[in-house]
Amino acid sequence: MIIPFFIPHSGCPHQCVFCNQKNITGQNKSAEASSVPQKINDYLKTGTAEEAVQIAFYGGSFTALPVGTQKAYLEASRPFIESGQVKSIRLSTRPDCITKKVLALLKGYHVEIIELGVQSMDDSVLTLSSRGHSSADTVNAIRLLRECKFIVGFQLMPGLPGDSAKGFMNTVDKTIALRPDFVRLYPLLVIKDTPLEGLYKTGQYTPLPLDEAVSLCRQALVKFEDADIEVIRIGLQPTEELGKPGTILAGPYHPAFRQLVESSILLDRMKALLTNRKPSRLELTFLVNPCDISAAVGQKRSNTECLKNQFALKTIHVRSDRSVPRRTVKLLKEK
Repeated sequence: MIIPFFIPHSGCPHQCVFCNQKNITGQNKSAEASSVPQKINDYLKTGTAEEAVQIAFYGGSFTALPVGTQKAYLEASRPFIESGQVKSIRLSTRPDCITKKVLALLKGYHVEIIELGVQSMDDSVLTLSSRGHSSADTVNAIRLLRECKFIVGFQLMPGLPGDSAKGFMNTVDKTIALRPDFVRLYPLLVIKDTPLEGLYKTGQYTPLPLDEAVSLCRQALVKFEDADIEVIRIGLQPTEELGKPGTILAGPYHPAFRQLVESSILLDRMKALLTNRKPSRLELTFLVNPCDISAAVGQKRSNTECLKNQFALKTIHVRSDRSVPRRTVKLLKEK
C-alpha cells in the first residue's frame, strides 16, 4: 500500500511548458507536514498486517524544497517507520537537485526510492520544454543515487516540443544504458493553464496522435522489458480532475492507455503466429498469461475481430495459461 502526499509544484525552480500539477492531481495545495500523521493513521486502518506500506511524496521536486521543509515531512513520517508500521519512503524530484548532502539526509530517514523527472535525454528538447536541467544532470544524478544504493526510477515523456520518434527512442536507448530500476512513460498532453496551451493554440506545438503515442510506447515497453527494466506506468492515472471537460485540451489521452499499448504488442504477436497461413475458415485458440487476457482480446474485442477479418477466421478463443510468460502468445489448436 502506498500512502500518497501531493506537493504540487513545491520546490520546482522552473515552470515546465507542460506542467500544471494542480490540474493533473486535483490537489490545489501541498500537503502540510502537520497533516502527515493523521493521514498515515487513516490509511493504516484500511490495510492488512501483512501488507507492505510505503509513504510517497509526489508532484513537486522534493529535494529542491528548503531543508527545513524536507525535514518536517520526514520527521512526521519517522515514527511510523521506526514502529514498523511503514516500510519506507519514496519521492520524486529533478535530476539537477541531487547532491551527496541531500542523499545523506534522505538516507537517514529511510527514503528508499527516488524517481527522477528525466523526461528526455536530448538537451535541445529539454530546453524547448523549459526543464532547466540537462541530460548530463541525469547521468550525474543516477551515479550519485547508485553510490548511495537508492532504488531509482525515471519518468519519460514522448511527444515533447522538438522531439521526434527517432529522438524519443534514442532517449529510451540512453535510459537503458543508465540502468534505472523502473520507468514511467507519460505521453505529453496539452493541459489547461500551461505554457504549452499557448503553443498549441498558436500552432507552434502539435501533440502526438493517439496511434503514434501508442506505437512509441509499445516500442519503448518492448525495449525496456528486453533489458529487464520494469515499466510501472504508461499514461497518466485517470482522475476526476483530468476527466473534467476542458482540463485536457489535446493530446493522446486514454483512460486505459497502457492496455492499448499491450493490446498492440499482443496483436502483432498473434499475427506473427498466423503469418503465411492459407486463408481458411478456422477456429483457433490462443493461450496467454492470465494478466494478458483483456489486452489480448482488445478493447471491444478489437484484436480478435481484426484477426478474424485479416485471416478469414471463423472463431477465435483467448484462454489463460499461467505457464505462458507475460506478453507472450501460444497457439493451442486448430479445427
